[in-house]
Amino acid sequence: MDEQKETEDVEELTKAIAFKPELQMLHLRAAFYESMSDYDLALRDCEAALCLDPNHKETLELYNRTLKESAEFYT
Repeated sequence: MDEQKETEDVEELTKAIAFKPELQMLHLRAAFYESMSDYDLALRDCEAALCLDPNHKETLELYNRTLKESAEFYT
């Protein structure tokens, strides 16, 4: 995906989440942030999604992967 398209998609998701926060939208936006190497925002969205469902497998996997990537990025 190109960066311009990802940015536009994130903006649309942000509007939808502001209207009604849902786990799937938070997870999707976190995945976009992760692919854009914006680890802090990805982790924030994962944490928000996990508040809605602490056992959501895909979000837990994304959260753990993003934690690992951010640790590698910042060291």
